[in-house]
Amino acid sequence: MKNKLAIYILAIILLTIGVFFCFHYIKKQASPHQKCPDEYGTDDKGSAEHLQATNKWTNDFFDAHPGATLSDWSKARYQFWVDNNCSKALHRYQEAKDGKANPAEVNLIDDVLKKYKTGN
Repeated sequence: MKNKLAIYILAIILLTIGVFFCFHYIKKQASPHQKCPDEYGTDDKGSAEHLQATNKWTNDFFDAHPGATLSDWSKARYQFWVDNNCSKALHRYQEAKDGKANPAEVNLIDDVLKKYKTGN
């Protein structure tokens, strides 16, 4: 009798674990694959797709971490690049940290930030 009870309990535990992993797998498959920044096209369509994916990722991040700061977002995005082997993005990041970033790209980012700060 005790053996049957132990078998039933073990079966319920294994079934619960199986359902959890199946649900997790299905949920993961249902969400669209986030791509590395350099996997998007450089035309208007690719830029729009990249912007849309980044906005979704950002919204999902702040939904999951309501009290997060911009610094937390930055660290999580960097980790996303690491987890997804976004080698080109990581290379650009390291170049920027080392002060070797492309001046044209730095100026473009500075211009966007200035416009954002002034609201123009």
